[in-house]
Amino acid sequence: MKESLQFKETQKFTQWWLWLIILAPIILTVFNILGSILNVFGGYTPDDSGNASISWISGRISIFQFIFVLIYILTILFLALSKLKVVVLNNEIRIRHLLFFKKVINLSDINETKKIDYDFVGYGIRKTKKYGTVYNVKGKKGVALTLTNGQNYLIGSQKPEQLLKSLSK
Repeated sequence: MKESLQFKETQKFTQWWLWLIILAPIILTVFNILGSILNVFGGYTPDDSGNASISWISGRISIFQFIFVLIYILTILFLALSKLKVVVLNNEIRIRHLLFFKKVINLSDINETKKIDYDFVGYGIRKTKKYGTVYNVKGKKGVALTLTNGQNYLIGSQKPEQLLKSLSK
């Protein structure tokens, strides 16, 4: 039997406040550097020699600073490239989260589905007592699944009605 696409949704981290929190240190650093440039070329002399020091340009950073900056840049790239992709075919649901996680659920294993509006449960892949395994990138809407083996899943969606409709076919 040929697999036919019933539903497809791709979500990314697009919350403005999340990006503001992540990018705030970069913005502050740029303002700090601009302030230093203006001071250097504005005649400010920080030392007694009378020469403007620009050691912040040629100075060396410690290994800890390098590691911190590297982790920070990797975090930004990780969030920029991360996405939640949900695909419903005629016989299965494929959930792909981040760059490397994949979950496949057979539609025949689903006992119950329902659209729900939930409280904030965090972003990413979470285990909760109330909803089971949660796949969420943004929003507070999704589809709750209960499998025949008793496992629960919650798939965050910006189109929960369409997702639920595709599961009932």
